Amino acid sequence: MLPMLLNDIVQAGWVTKDQFFIGFALIQSLPGPLFNMSAYLGAVALGVPGALLAALGLFGPGVGLFFAVLPLWELVRSNHKLQVFMAGVNSAAIGLVVAAIGLLWQHAIHSHGDAAICLATGVLVGLFNVPAPVGILIGGALGYSLAALGIAQTNYCVAAA
Repeated sequence: MLPMLLNDIVQAGWVTKDQFFIGFALIQSLPGPLFNMSAYLGAVALGVPGALLAALGLFGPGVGLFFAVLPLWELVRSNHKLQVFMAGVNSAAIGLVVAAIGLLWQHAIHSHGDAAICLATGVLVGLFNVPAPVGILIGGALGYSLAALGIAQTNYCVAAA
């Protein structure tokens, strides 16, 4: 989903690539990052009405599908062909996550220090169950420390106030 959002939203000129990645970094510290990203992008493009429309546009189809499938759920659960299909869907979803990781790596990792922070945060959150907001704060502190020591880049773009 992230690669499609980046391409579609930035190419349309609704937000800049820097705004996109700043928003992505911020929303990772909140629950439901993809839903928060839609509201953020809507707000950057069109203010509060844009945030509301974007959130509704993302929540609406899923909620509608949920209520449409709910009466048929027992049939879906007992259908072997649908179970096999869903296993393929799950595998494809993991492939999309891998694609998003590659895209983020290309656009957000600028130095060996960035790569080390990325991998350390992944280990902390993924293996040691450190909450994502704590991992993000640790990553920010490490980035600041590396820049202060002259080990990491310091010429990153920051969103204009």
